[in-house]
Amino acid sequence: MIALDNRPAARRLVSVRVLRDLSDQLGAGTSRQFVVDYVRLWDSRYSRLVSALHNTDFAAAMDVVLSIKTASQMAGAERLAKLAAEAQDLVRSQDHAGLVALLEPLEQCGQATMHELGQVLHGL
Repeated sequence: MIALDNRPAARRLVSVRVLRDLSDQLGAGTSRQFVVDYVRLWDSRYSRLVSALHNTDFAAAMDVVLSIKTASQMAGAERLAKLAAEAQDLVRSQDHAGLVALLEPLEQCGQATMHELGQVLHGL
């Protein structure tokens, strides 16, 4: 399902190993559809987080942060999953300023990750 990426692991946004494991567990078609849906839903997830923070709605923020983290882990988006875990900690402590400061890195990582996943999907 997944083409090899020759960049060092520290420079990759997406873990090919995780994507291969997902493909082994779910089958190539189902795992590919999951990744397509994950990429398609990124903008919506990010917008929901921005909205939750704008409204200082920590319950809604937790819901979307958990969604981002869990889906990112499954899609092999390890760097984005780590940022979402950081956001989860900030939501738990109701650190609004910390969450707002994390929005830009989260958005940048998310966009770059979706681009990389799009390239992986295109290469299939």
